[in-house]
Amino acid sequence: MLSLLFLVLLIQANLSMSEQLPQNIFILAGQSNMAGRGGVVNNTKNGIASWDGIVPVQCQPNPSILRLSASLTWVQAHEPLHADIDYNKTNGVGPGMSFANAILTKVPNFGSIGLVPCAMGGTSISEWAKGGFLYDQLVRRTQFALQRGGVIRAMLWYQGESDTQIREDADAYKGRLDRFFIDLRADLGYPTLPIIQVALASGEGPYVEIVRNAQLGINLPNVQCVDAKGLPLEPDRVHLTTPAQVQLGQVLTDAFLQSLPSPIHIANNSCRRFSNLMFHFLIGPLLRFVLFIVPFTLAANVSQDIFILAGQSNMAGRGGVEHGKWDGKVPPECRPNPSTLRLSAKLTWEEAHEPLHADIDVGKTCGIGPGMAFVDGLRANDSRIGVVGLVPCAVGGTKISKWARGTQRYSQLVSRAGASVKDGGTIRAILWYQGESDTVTKEDADAYKGNMETLITNLRTDLNIPSLPVIQVALASGEGPYVEIVRNAQLGINLPNVLCVDAEGLPLEPDRVHLTTPAQVQLGQALTDAFLQSLPGPIHIANNSCRRFSNPMFHFLIGPLLRFVLFIVPFT
Repeated sequence: MLSLLFLVLLIQANLSMSEQLPQNIFILAGQSNMAGRGGVVNNTKNGIASWDGIVPVQCQPNPSILRLSASLTWVQAHEPLHADIDYNKTNGVGPGMSFANAILTKVPNFGSIGLVPCAMGGTSISEWAKGGFLYDQLVRRTQFALQRGGVIRAMLWYQGESDTQIREDADAYKGRLDRFFIDLRADLGYPTLPIIQVALASGEGPYVEIVRNAQLGINLPNVQCVDAKGLPLEPDRVHLTTPAQVQLGQVLTDAFLQSLPSPIHIANNSCRRFSNLMFHFLIGPLLRFVLFIVPFTLAANVSQDIFILAGQSNMAGRGGVEHGKWDGKVPPECRPNPSTLRLSAKLTWEEAHEPLHADIDVGKTCGIGPGMAFVDGLRANDSRIGVVGLVPCAVGGTKISKWARGTQRYSQLVSRAGASVKDGGTIRAILWYQGESDTVTKEDADAYKGNMETLITNLRTDLNIPSLPVIQVALASGEGPYVEIVRNAQLGINLPNVLCVDAEGLPLEPDRVHLTTPAQVQLGQALTDAFLQSLPGPIHIANNSCRRFSNPMFHFLIGPLLRFVLFIVPFT
């Protein structure tokens, strides 16, 4: 009886959990007026912007309105929606909450709404072009939003103020916006994605009307335009006031609802009413299958031991790269293994292969790095090691200041690290190889030690792993004359759980900066040795014996599942 009660409660819990995921997803993108500056004013004495904290009724939180946070988790939405996305600016009220609340008011059975904030203040349309950080982040966040169900209903787009300053940018706006919409639809696999854009209410330069005419003249299918001209502005004469943002949200709602070709499909929940007979004969056995078998299956496919790879080009890998081309040679130590995974730029786990950073360090040609040889070394040391997940984050040509808290590099690392453990697993260490770009000026070289220690401290805080092991590499080369200053800084880091392996003397490519393929293999193995020596005990190895099913398990679990498939699925 108790087990039956437990299963009933489990069903109810699962249904409740499913209701917390949004059914209808909207992308919010563009620049500051989409991110929201309603209620934000500059202090005339110190010049610091602050938000007045006033949230109108139309923008109040609602349990049926969620937002995708910067760490890629669904949370209840509240103003300011873009606080952790447009993090370098002061955010206030935008049109998103007013839009979502208006939909739920006008269509009470619409279902839960998921908002995906992507807007970034001060960005021109050229910064949203395919291949840029903002474009890639938009695609990545949208794809993640869809991973657990839901449908993209539309993208709301408000941008263009920054393109009013130069005549050349204003004249090119229409072509660039057309291309952006076409590329985005293609990369999301949604050729008819509804897009509702906003024609400017203001601008930062004299060419507002040229950009407005471009926006009003877009002639792509399923692209609408609502006009913000005349809406009240803050004292800066660029940003919409809070009442104006509320009004804009409601106008966007009207445009969206009028564009629907037919009534929105509302899921029929009558299927949740199970009869006792169906529960005992079918649902109960199915739940037993889920409870006993699925966790083991998932454990076999989710990375158990996760390593973050970060830094610049020698971590991203330039082994075998010469004159901008990779020779394609993969040594045995770097060959793929079904139990070695990598987190792709789209935040999905896939079998790892060289070049590991091909979709992360997208502006450069990647080759062999130390990551695959590192994992090969782990397996050579103990063949029982289970699934290992690598999280590539390195980007060539980046100074340590580019990795400071609040920068794109830092935020991407934290975001990807968070996504890597979302379904289980443990971050075992960060492997860090960087500093060549800090050897160019004496000022950068002298500041390196302090910057590196701050980075490690901040990462441990933001990842909530106070003793996270960090294994850094002391430089083998540099781009300037101050290599020894940076090397001494790296070798002199004195934080707990921070190790340093020395790459000095490893063979270099003809450019005299990047490690050769054999050198990368050797470095990977040195990183393995450092990691294993740092462990207080052996790595936990998952026992996969659960995959061997006995006949009684078949009758108890698999048989009922087959009955479920045979009897229920045809009717469904």
